[in-house]
Amino acid sequence: MTDGLTAARPELPAAARDRRDPFAPLHENALAALLRDPAHPGSASVAVPTGGAPLPVTRYADGRDRINLGTGNYLGLAGDPRLIESAAAALRRYGTSTSGSRVLNGTTGLHLQLEEELADLYGTEAAVLTSSGVNANLALLSTVCTPDDVLLVDAHVHASLHAAAAASRGKVVRWQHNDLDSLAARLERLDPRAGAVVVVDGVYSMTGEIAPLRGITALCAQHGARLVVDEAHGLGVLGAGGRGAGEELGVLTDVDAVTVALSKSLASVGGAIMTSRAAADGIRASGMPYVFSAANDPASVAAALTALRILRAEPERVVRLQQNCALLRRVLADAGAGPIQGRGAVVAVPTGSEEAIPVPPGAPRSTPASTPTPSPTRPSRAAGACCG
Repeated sequence: MTDGLTAARPELPAAARDRRDPFAPLHENALAALLRDPAHPGSASVAVPTGGAPLPVTRYADGRDRINLGTGNYLGLAGDPRLIESAAAALRRYGTSTSGSRVLNGTTGLHLQLEEELADLYGTEAAVLTSSGVNANLALLSTVCTPDDVLLVDAHVHASLHAAAAASRGKVVRWQHNDLDSLAARLERLDPRAGAVVVVDGVYSMTGEIAPLRGITALCAQHGARLVVDEAHGLGVLGAGGRGAGEELGVLTDVDAVTVALSKSLASVGGAIMTSRAAADGIRASGMPYVFSAANDPASVAAALTALRILRAEPERVVRLQQNCALLRRVLADAGAGPIQGRGAVVAVPTGSEEAIPVPPGAPRSTPASTPTPSPTRPSRAAGACCG
């Protein structure tokens, strides 16, 4: 006898036998097969659990060391002793959990300090911490717009932005990826009284492409639209100060709200929204991920705060990362495996298949070159190996 829940449904009464199983989309998901067998390396991006920090050479649970090009540890801080010590100190002082949301007993001085320093980094009036980058997008977009307003979403934004836009009361209109003419046409068709929010990734997580933010900000100014930029893959990667694509292209001050994930360059977990004080207060009052979710654990907040300070004190890390990314793109192109054009730390090599890229003959078996990454949101472009 099997304990717990199983995929099989119990025998249904006659009156219910024709009812469709609402769990069928889960059971029949084609991508799920890639994730079911963690014992055999190469079958999926989670094929072998890691056994250590996501360092350039990572020890995996099977005891083998592998060169890790699939991590978001862009600045190499995930194993930095300074982050580990700050997290340990917070753990000793505050315990393992906040055990409450930010509006109850979940706020510590660390939360407030990180928010203050993130706002200072981006030059905004305020910042709002969330428990993940996904929740940063949800907290922001689910609280903007009335039913008469419109969110204009680039078709290739991160899946969390699509989901967050769907949670808004506004109408969602998608425009062709990085196509300024497509965006302009949709803006021109709007009711002149409707509020408009344009939503983009600064760096696109599946391709490494950068949004054409100069053109987008010009269109937003022309049509009176707000602009939201997700810099999850831009923070610590682009711009002289590591602020992302907005800084790289010189339009950061024209962005109304920036969202980030703390799990990449800042080597922690969580997310944040940088925006005006009035907008931040509105998110704190009504954003579901802020009001109804337990606050970030103090250890992860302390680690992110330390990483942020290192980012600002050691800008050479950003320069070195940019140089490494340019070098990797050149080497791949010279080898006949040219990546999709981009400038971020996501280096995407299309393969034409969802299967793993074969390791070249003679290459050490312990050093895979990349993490095959099928896209659950864009099946037609699922063939890609994305390397951080």
